Amino acid sequence: MNIRINQELHKLAESSYKAFNEKLTPTKYEIIGIRMPALKKLAKELAADPQIEFYLKNAEYTTYEHVLLYGLILGQVKDLSPELFFHYFDPLILRFDNWAHVDCLVSFPKLFKKHPDTMLNHFLSLKTHEGEFTKRTFVIFLMVHCMNETHIDATLKHLAEVPQGQYYVDMGIAWALSNGLIKFYNKTLPYLEQKVFTKFVHNKAIQKARESYRVTPEVKEQLNSMKIK
Repeated sequence: MNIRINQELHKLAESSYKAFNEKLTPTKYEIIGIRMPALKKLAKELAADPQIEFYLKNAEYTTYEHVLLYGLILGQVKDLSPELFFHYFDPLILRFDNWAHVDCLVSFPKLFKKHPDTMLNHFLSLKTHEGEFTKRTFVIFLMVHCMNETHIDATLKHLAEVPQGQYYVDMGIAWALSNGLIKFYNKTLPYLEQKVFTKFVHNKAIQKARESYRVTPEVKEQLNSMKIK
């Protein structure tokens, strides 16, 4: 099945998109240049293949797209229990070496939406993991799946506890905080007032929130006055 998948991937490759993606995505993996809609379509087809479990156990990761495809397939496989999902997804997280792997693959799995509390409890260990993209995985998971009425208090607390100082972690926290300011302003604002985050994260969160059309001019002005000089 790996041979077949390699062939399918190379059929979908575009040299112009490869060059574009190489500029956009710093990664140690080779980029062959496949657009996300094409990868998603292939993942959906493969997820329905009777041999998909064999692939999940024996997958190859020779390119940037191989990592994406594996995660996209996991997000499509039907009747996958959380325990079996973790069995396959946890080792994949350790292969993430760029923002796109994290942001794309944390956003899609249906299990994240169906079992947010189970997923949150499982991923808590990522909060203080030494890896830059493992921590970003936790941050983006919080932003995408736990920035809601039920979880907002815990989400903000967790964000404040993630060790800062790595660029893609800090950018992820700032992005999540900006969403908090947009969706739950009164709950998120105290974290800025108390200067819980580093200057970079604090100011970047304000910048991103002020760029949103969902924030009123009055709130934008207030946020602007709170920037750390």
